[in-house]
Amino acid sequence: MASAAPNVDLFDAYFRRADLDRDGRISGAEAVSFFQGSGLPKHVLAQIWAFANQSQSGFLGRAEFYNALKLVTVAQSKRELTPEMVKAALYGPASSKIPAPQINFIATVSAPQISPASPYPTKILDQGGQLQI
Repeated sequence: MASAAPNVDLFDAYFRRADLDRDGRISGAEAVSFFQGSGLPKHVLAQIWAFANQSQSGFLGRAEFYNALKLVTVAQSKRELTPEMVKAALYGPASSKIPAPQINFIATVSAPQISPASPYPTKILDQGGQLQI
């Protein structure tokens, strides 16, 4: 049986990468950390969260996260996330053909690590992803 979505493996890999605490759902903080690598403005990411988190649970399950990924792809293609566009992207015939978005994982690196003994970052990555001490 053919896969319903050609990108399901990549979507699943993105889900595992975003689920930092491995609880099977994506919290708001995990979503922010992951989706900041999309390069989209914060207000667009907030729209995407609102559309994807339809249950208003404060978490995204796997299907909701996949919907968020599709909406990120749409937004990255410079399309406005109108209700009609969102409906087409999530429920239209082309929905399963929407590719995974481009995510810059260097940009998703969490905040610099802070040593309990020092209020200053002990490890910082520069823009090229190289460790600076």
